[in-house]
Amino acid sequence: MEEIPPRPDVIVPGEKVFLGPIRRELAPVYRRWMNDLEVALTLSILRRVPLTEEDELDWFDSARRETNSKVFTIYERPDDRPVGNVGLHDIDFHSGTAEVGIVIGERAVWGRGYATEALTLLVDYAFTVLGLNQVWLRYVAFNERARQVYDRVGFREAGRLREAARVGQRRYDLVFMD
Repeated sequence: MEEIPPRPDVIVPGEKVFLGPIRRELAPVYRRWMNDLEVALTLSILRRVPLTEEDELDWFDSARRETNSKVFTIYERPDDRPVGNVGLHDIDFHSGTAEVGIVIGERAVWGRGYATEALTLLVDYAFTVLGLNQVWLRYVAFNERARQVYDRVGFREAGRLREAARVGQRRYDLVFMD
């Protein structure tokens, strides 16, 4: 059983969730999420599964050192349970842009609005705190649940690469939104 550490720092507060720092002691939780095939499918990382403890610790160390990324753990209120990760990647302060990424790793909480709120909090952080001008994302076209979240947050399709993503034996469009 994974032991959850003491109360995390609240960096970006919300009503249902809050964003806090990623934590090394949560690496087993993060790894469990990534090794869940249904979660991995939403990220199109099936070819990397299964991830080992070393893989997850390497990711954590890299994410923590990365100066052009801001990665957060999404915590469920009121019990402070980690339920996912959200981040800004390839931040370019000169042009004011960054790529957004999100995963809700706890499938039991899918459909509760946590992804929508966490992404809204992250976008506000990007514009208000970091002073960015544009955030963008990409997703594989079969992931309609993700598309609904992105639409609710205010993202709009900017373009797509036809059949640029392969999941299993099928090809799908890679959709870009900003």
